[in-house]
Amino acid sequence: NNTLNLLFVGMINKRKNIPATIKAIKHLIRQGYEVTFTVVGTVNDTSIFEQIKKEAFIRYLPHCSKEKLIEIYRNSDIFVMPSITETFGLVYPEAMSQGLPVIYTEGQGFDGQFPDGEVGFAVNCFDVEDIANKIVKIKNHYNDLSQNAVTNALKFCWTDICEEYKNIYEAIGHK
Repeated sequence: NNTLNLLFVGMINKRKNIPATIKAIKHLIRQGYEVTFTVVGTVNDTSIFEQIKKEAFIRYLPHCSKEKLIEIYRNSDIFVMPSITETFGLVYPEAMSQGLPVIYTEGQGFDGQFPDGEVGFAVNCFDVEDIANKIVKIKNHYNDLSQNAVTNALKFCWTDICEEYKNIYEAIGHK
């Protein structure tokens, strides 16, 4: 069907580029998609929050517990955060761990973790049509991308990362 439940989790500020996501969603709505955009986070920029409050398709929730957040991830389809700048963003693997393919910014922190199209897509954060088109691309290949997201999220498991570092240190110590 043409229903999309999109999600953003993070600080609500200019750097996170929520206005571009809103414009991309309006583009999708004009194409006949029925879109809900859930925005979860602490408001750091009231002008962006005013834009959020104006849109009927947006559901805003303040910062919440991990348990509530897991429920929100599981009730969403795609995680969208085309930040203008981003160091890494743990929310991407968090979303992936719950089966959500991700939209992230090309050339920023999360880009390059996986081949484009494996767990989601990199976008030009200033190109609203690119964001909208990549959301549709995810929708059209949803099951594969969702499964890939869950599988590849394991790359960020702290237990495995610790074990890998331990093995490296032990290998160095034996030389």
